[in-house]
Amino acid sequence: MAKIKTEVVIVGAGAAGAILAAELCKVGMKVVALERGPKLKTIDFNPHDELRFFQRQDTRPDPKKSVVTWRFNTNMKSQPLNSMSYGNQVGGGTVHYGALSWRNHEDDFRVRSATVERYGETFLPEGSDVTDWPISYADLEPFYDKAEYDLGVSGRAGNINGQKIAGGNVFEAPRKREYPMPPLRTDVASDTFDKATKNLGLHPFISPRAILSEPYKDRPGCTYCGFCQTFGCHVGAKSSTLVNKIPEAEETKNFTVITGAMCHRVNTDSAGKATGVSFYGPDGSDNQVEADLVILAPFVYDNVRLLMLSKTSLHQNGLSNSSGLLGKGLMTHIRPSVFVAFDDKKMNIYMGPNAQRHSIDDYNADNFNHKDLGFIRGGQISIGTAGQQGGPMGAAINMVPPPGIPRYGAAYRDWYAKYFASHMSIGLQIEDLPYRNQTIDLDPDVRDAWGLPAPRITYDWRRPNELKSVAFLTKKIEEIGKAMNAKYVWMGDRAQPGAPGGHHTGGTRMGTRPDNSVVNKYCQSWDISNLFVVGSSTFPTMSGYNSTLTIEAQAYFVADAIIKRYRQAPGPLV
Repeated sequence: MAKIKTEVVIVGAGAAGAILAAELCKVGMKVVALERGPKLKTIDFNPHDELRFFQRQDTRPDPKKSVVTWRFNTNMKSQPLNSMSYGNQVGGGTVHYGALSWRNHEDDFRVRSATVERYGETFLPEGSDVTDWPISYADLEPFYDKAEYDLGVSGRAGNINGQKIAGGNVFEAPRKREYPMPPLRTDVASDTFDKATKNLGLHPFISPRAILSEPYKDRPGCTYCGFCQTFGCHVGAKSSTLVNKIPEAEETKNFTVITGAMCHRVNTDSAGKATGVSFYGPDGSDNQVEADLVILAPFVYDNVRLLMLSKTSLHQNGLSNSSGLLGKGLMTHIRPSVFVAFDDKKMNIYMGPNAQRHSIDDYNADNFNHKDLGFIRGGQISIGTAGQQGGPMGAAINMVPPPGIPRYGAAYRDWYAKYFASHMSIGLQIEDLPYRNQTIDLDPDVRDAWGLPAPRITYDWRRPNELKSVAFLTKKIEEIGKAMNAKYVWMGDRAQPGAPGGHHTGGTRMGTRPDNSVVNKYCQSWDISNLFVVGSSTFPTMSGYNSTLTIEAQAYFVADAIIKRYRQAPGPLV
C-alpha cells in the first residue's frame, strides 16, 4: 500500500477539480488529484471514431463497471442504468460535452423568494423543497466572467450592465462585458429556427459555447468538423479543462494527477477532522493520500456515495450529514423534443458543433407570467440534434420517424433516405424542482467492479408541477415546429416517462445553516471544516440551463475563498 503526503487532495479532475487544482497550485499549494479514468491527449480524438466515442462511450463511465442503479420509488427494485453521460477521464465531462456555457438567471439563485414575491407563498408546489441559494448572481458574476475569459467562451451578450443588446439573449442577467470571442457561425437549421421564432414574437439568439470561434490563447479555432458532442476535440478548440487548466496546474510543478484511481473513502481522525482519502489503484492496490485539505469534485453520484461510504462512529449517517439531507433533492432536466422534416431544405444537422445552436429564453425561469398556469419555472428551448448527440451515426440513431412510418422495412429505409439530411429537432430542457424523496443512496444489492455499493437513484419527475410545465412547454415547441412550414412535425419518443434525464444536480445542497444543508456557500462541510464538496451536487435548485459554466464559476469562487481566507486561517468560513 502506497502512502502519499500532500497539502491538498482533490477527488475528480474535471470541470471543478481541474480549476481548483490550477488555482491552488499557482499560489504554491501542493495538490494531488485522483482521477478514475485515463489522461487522454488531443491526438487521441483523431480520427473521428463514432463506434468508440458514441457507441462504446469511451470518454464516459462503463455502466457495467461503474454501476449506477435507478428506481421510480422505494417500492420498486432498482435496475442498472445502461448509459451515463458524465466524464471518466482527466477533464471530466468537459472533454466530450457539447460545451454549452450558460450563466444562470438572477432568479435562478432565489427561486423561493422570487416565486413568493411575484405569486404568493401558496404558489409554491406542494411537497417541493424549493429554497434560495446562499449566494446571489452578483456574488458569482465576477467568477462567471473569469471562467469565460480564462477558459474561452464564444457568444454574443444580450445585457451588459443592464443595457439590452439586440442579437444577444435579452433575458440574461447583466454582465460586465462582452464575451471574449464572437459567436460560432450560423447554419440553415439556426436560420430556420430564428425566422420561425421571430414570427411568433419570440427572441432567438445564438447559444454561448466553450468552443473557440477564433484562435485564442495559443489554441486554434473550431474547424466545424461535426464531431463535438460525445467526442473530444481533435484540435483542442473545445475549452475542456484537459487543454487549459490541467496544463496550467502542471506548469507550476506543484501538481500530481494519479489516473486509474478509484477513491472509496474519506479518512477522518478521532476528532472528526479529514485526514485524506483512500483509493484503489489500477492494479487493485489500496492506497492513501494524507492531506491537510480534502476537496471532493467528482459527479453528483460519487460525491454523495463517498460521503456515505466514509461514515464513522462520529458520523454514523455519513460525513457532512448532521442535517440528514445528504443524498436528498436530486434533480435532472426533463427533455421532450419535437422533430421537423422538410421537402425543400437540407439541414445536415450533424455538421458543425452539435449542441444547441440557437435558443430562446422566453419560456425559461420566470421570464414569463405563470399566474394562471399552475406551475412555476420553465425551460430552455433550442434547435439541434435529438439528444444533442454528434456525428452522422448519432443523428441517425436518435432520429425517430413520425407516426405512420414503420420502424423497419423498405418504407422505413426510403423515408430515412429522403429525410435524414432534411430533419432537425427542437429540444426542451425543463427545470426540475427539488423534492426530498428524489434521492441518491447506496444500493444494498448491487456492487460495482471495485466491490463498492452502487449509487442508487430514486427518482420520478411526474409530479403536478412538472407535468403541467411539460404539457405547456411541449405545446410551445410544437408551435415553433409548425411555424417552420415543415412537411412533418412530430413528437419524439419518451421510452420511460418519469425517468432521470440529463445534467444531474443536488444531493449535497449548499445553504445558510447546518440544519438546512450539507455545505455552506463556500462548499465547505458544516461538520468538517477541512472538507469541501464542489460541483452541481451542491445546487439547491437547478435552472433550465446546462450546469457546467456555473460549476466552473463556483470552482473559481471556492478557490478564491480557500486562497484568501482558509489558507490564512483554516477553519469554518462564515
